[in-house]
Amino acid sequence: MTAVRVALVGTGWWATAIHLPALRDCGDADVVAVCDPDLSRARRVAEKNGIPRVFASIDELISAGTADAVIIATPHVTHFPLASACLDAGLHVLVEKPMTLTAADAFALVEKAERVGRHLAIGYTYQYASTAPFVRQAVQRGIGDLVQVVVEFTSNAGDLYARASEADDERPDAPHPGAYSRANGGGQAHTQLTHAMGMLCWATGRQIAEVSAFTDDRGLDVDVVDAAAFRFTGGGIGVAASTGTDVNGREVRHHVRYIGTERTIEQNLLSGDVRVLSEAGEIETFTADAGGSTYRSERPSQAFIELIRGIGPNLSPVRPAAATVAFLEAMLEAARTGRRVVVPQLPPIVR
Repeated sequence: MTAVRVALVGTGWWATAIHLPALRDCGDADVVAVCDPDLSRARRVAEKNGIPRVFASIDELISAGTADAVIIATPHVTHFPLASACLDAGLHVLVEKPMTLTAADAFALVEKAERVGRHLAIGYTYQYASTAPFVRQAVQRGIGDLVQVVVEFTSNAGDLYARASEADDERPDAPHPGAYSRANGGGQAHTQLTHAMGMLCWATGRQIAEVSAFTDDRGLDVDVVDAAAFRFTGGGIGVAASTGTDVNGREVRHHVRYIGTERTIEQNLLSGDVRVLSEAGEIETFTADAGGSTYRSERPSQAFIELIRGIGPNLSPVRPAAATVAFLEAMLEAARTGRRVVVPQLPPIVR
């Protein structure tokens, strides 16, 4: 099979520091184009990496017919129109997290991908740890009834939120604070908590039915600290706490605890390590394989190519990601209104 022709939509930091090297290393991808309204930056990226085509708009890229697939690494608010246009054109799509900012847009992409029969994957990383499939199987089949889930996600992203009003540097190799502004859909929920909740929805195979929440903006224009209590469809409740305030060298924690009637699973997302605790007090520990024990930023794009070629699974599928978007939107609404909010549920599968 010939290499998959891939176009990179967005030429900022994550696209150039993560996706391009990963695609270059996987061997089965041919990066044929970059697309970015910042043509100066796009041309520099193309020239440096030997990429033959540069486009200023998604319409130009689609019209050229040079790609089989796209990887979208752009500000959150742009994900839906870009992914929608590419699916309409028959392209396979990997879109960075969060897939969209609203449930309506996320559900529309779910239905469109299923209707046109194209792969749609989301740029979550933690599902690619070697222990993640074990956690998913254990949570769904090996812990008894799901009773409670506890999520903790701390990070240092607050610096980006604080600098969101700064003019963006045109360099492709540096984070662009403007991407984390309120106008672009920034904030802790969509930027950071989405990682843990994406894992949660994927591992449990469940949607969240309703949520109550508080957020704190710490004097900024976006949420920086989030706390939520929620109920799953099918039973079980959960809590999630996330902060983007600078932890100043204190331990950064990306943890999920799944408590069942028979066993408890403790998952360290950062290390990939997992502990299983039985009712009798027995503890089993599973350590992620070497090379897969940290934040596997290279795997979403490489696995996307494998998925298209039919030699690998979609470990970051669209339906759990859409359920995550629905939860985050409802959580932020609950915090704004001070009310418990019902979370929109996924549409039926398009056959």
